[in-house]
Amino acid sequence: MNILITNFHPNNGGGHRTYLNYLFNYISDLKNINVYIAVPKSSKLNLDIRTKFSSQVFDVDFPGKPKNFLQIFKNVKILAKLIKQNKIHIVHTNGTPDHKIVMLCKWIYKLDLKVIRTKHDANQLKDNYFSKILYKKFTDHLILVSNFQKKQIKDLSVLKKLSVIHNGVDLNYFRPQKKSKKVLEDYSIFETNIVFVSTAGTNLNKGWPLLIEAISRLDQNYIDKFKIIIAGKVPPQKHIDLYIKRFRLENQVIFTGLIDDIRQILSVADFGFVLSKKEALSFACREMMAMGVPVLVTSNTGLSENIKNGKNGWIVNSSIDEIESFLKSLNSINKKEFSELAYQTAKNEFDIESWAQKTINVYYNLI
Repeated sequence: MNILITNFHPNNGGGHRTYLNYLFNYISDLKNINVYIAVPKSSKLNLDIRTKFSSQVFDVDFPGKPKNFLQIFKNVKILAKLIKQNKIHIVHTNGTPDHKIVMLCKWIYKLDLKVIRTKHDANQLKDNYFSKILYKKFTDHLILVSNFQKKQIKDLSVLKKLSVIHNGVDLNYFRPQKKSKKVLEDYSIFETNIVFVSTAGTNLNKGWPLLIEAISRLDQNYIDKFKIIIAGKVPPQKHIDLYIKRFRLENQVIFTGLIDDIRQILSVADFGFVLSKKEALSFACREMMAMGVPVLVTSNTGLSENIKNGKNGWIVNSSIDEIESFLKSLNSINKKEFSELAYQTAKNEFDIESWAQKTINVYYNLI
């Protein structure tokens, strides 16, 4: 069986990159499947995979806007040629732009192949004519990463051909470890500090301003105990001014910038947090739990599918009042017990082999 994986992101790619690195590397070890990947040359995913599998990586762009129609049809032609040359049986798409271009390949060139789409985001499927054609006629199977996403789908024809496969993480890579002395020293973290860490990114939709404002409401002596470490691209200065300087929390909040290996940052965490208002599942949450970090998450997303509330983490709504109440209860929490249960949940439920095998079973069921 010959599989072509596609992804449209031209740069880092976030959770898509993690998902596809895991999937590609797992499949590449199997003897009965040949796997290839088509991604923009500028993408970090291209570089990741090319270091070991250069002959299996194809440089393809996936422009998605109507004004780019010339580039769209140029890349449709490139992709169709690759599909024919490598006798591809299944194309596994991971975003709407690449999904559309694969659809055009199949339609224009009358290609005999199956199309799978993994939906990584928490947005509802669009209720328009094009979307209905894309999912009904040009999608043979839809993979969702959470039941939260499934609840949003009302079309019975789509519901009949989907699977919910929760993401796995590399439990050999992400596992509990001793606190990094370097991180403790670099960020002036002491035994008396309460350390919150997020590796989910710095976009405002990740919800970190909610935690910041909730902390700002506490008594000053309690505020001084907090260190909030947020990994990812440093946000614009206007966001720092609005959410950090306004509350005079410059000494509490640390933006690390982009980090290749987040484990040292996570090693010093007492608590993790992902307070997104839109989140399908979150690799970041699962990685933190795998390192024995209990996580605070929001209830109105797929994040809650990672957490057993009050046991291995906490589920709150997006109310700053509720987050403030949680912060005031921290002294009564047995951190060691929560840490052990977070790690145990990851071992029992997040293993990468189970996740990858369920995905591969989807391939076999289509052929």
